[in-house]
Amino acid sequence: MKNLYLKAVFVSVVMLHLLSSCSDPEHKSDDKKITRFFNAGDRVVFVGNSITHGGMFHNNIYLFHVTRFPGRPLEMFNKGVSGDVAGGVLSRMYDDILSEKPTVAVIMLGMNDVNRGLYGPQPTSDKDTLQMRKAEVNQYKTRLDSIVRIFLSNNVRVILERPSIYDQTAQLSATNHLGVNDVLGECAVYIDSLGKKYDLPVVDYYTIMNRINLEIQKKDPSATLTGADRIHPWETGHFVMAYQFLKTEQVPRYVSKIIVDAGKPEISGESENCEAGKVRRKDNLLVFSVKEDALPFPVKAEQQEALKLVPFMTEMNVELLKVTGLSPGKYNLKIDNSDIGTFTAVQLNKGLNLAEHPNTPQMQQAENVRKKLDELWKMEGRLRGMKFIEYMNAYKECPDKNDLKTVEHYLDSIFSGYPDPYYKDQLKLYLENKPKEKKLIKRTEQIRKEVYALAKTKKHIYTLQLK
Repeated sequence: MKNLYLKAVFVSVVMLHLLSSCSDPEHKSDDKKITRFFNAGDRVVFVGNSITHGGMFHNNIYLFHVTRFPGRPLEMFNKGVSGDVAGGVLSRMYDDILSEKPTVAVIMLGMNDVNRGLYGPQPTSDKDTLQMRKAEVNQYKTRLDSIVRIFLSNNVRVILERPSIYDQTAQLSATNHLGVNDVLGECAVYIDSLGKKYDLPVVDYYTIMNRINLEIQKKDPSATLTGADRIHPWETGHFVMAYQFLKTEQVPRYVSKIIVDAGKPEISGESENCEAGKVRRKDNLLVFSVKEDALPFPVKAEQQEALKLVPFMTEMNVELLKVTGLSPGKYNLKIDNSDIGTFTAVQLNKGLNLAEHPNTPQMQQAENVRKKLDELWKMEGRLRGMKFIEYMNAYKECPDKNDLKTVEHYLDSIFSGYPDPYYKDQLKLYLENKPKEKKLIKRTEQIRKEVYALAKTKKHIYTLQLK
């Protein structure tokens, strides 16, 4: 009866979210509204394997939320472990994940659960191999269901993610484990069914990444949204994933709408997500002040390629400035003391997307937020690297885990037999970072507060001068 009651409560919460969500992507946003997924004060854990451990896609999601909703703070935590499977998540559920006291869990698993070692460069009809493949998938399904039920029974809202792709179509030097992406598709279908079973939202990375991958490979057979290993997305792939998450979340299109009629003393009532001041016009000079309720999203140079693949700027990052009633000619636009550019009256009448201009004070402020979250991303990577070591069976069997010298000698002797140098590299980082663990954790807690102080929006003075 208790589980039925908790499930009923959870379903009610999800329905409330859906009713309160922004079904119109161009809706007016303010701090009183919630997004489809998150509330102010939420503690969000991203749970998964190395793709989550790497942290880039959810770092972008966090950055979007801090800049778009600076008055509605929440916290996001990296709970990925490289190489992990559903069984591993179950084993670290209480001491690593629920210990963070999350209110929301975002789950992506499957890449390792399917056991890529059972797949090779050639198809197989071997009955034993096929049976083992099936058993791995069935085990994954059972364990993923258990993970969801544990979260729900602890009053944690759940968001499911269909897995990112394994690239078995690109012409790459890495061994191609044919069939892995197909079985990930089977996992994706199961995730859909799990979403229906528990009435949970599902973010579909699998479909969009497959579609884009096939499109870019028509022009370049070696192009891929994953890395050279066919598994791990890099900047472009992670940005596409963040875009898909935010699209599913139905985040608002507009950072702000600033609409000015040069012939009127006040900014138009059609303006959105901003507090506007008076409009002053003298001869060929137009001056007005605006305090926006959000900041534009700062896209890094390494993410520019992704903007060619997904319509992020037009769907989710529009900081509109529209000025009507201007005399024909060219106008210099300044915001505070920053020269933004020269635009015609026709361009200003149509509207500018200020988020496309890197030299605005708002974008410079957003860049500072990004740099701070990049610091968090790197620190969390170090912390998750420690967890990678500590959740290994070899570490658990170490005779004295409190003595780093013992840990070093014990694991070094084991890793010496491994052909992959990755494990020794991670051990080296572990020994370096473990004595700093408490300081690292404390610093991550500070950063989560500092980013919202950095994102607090300010009033800016706009000046249009006819040339």
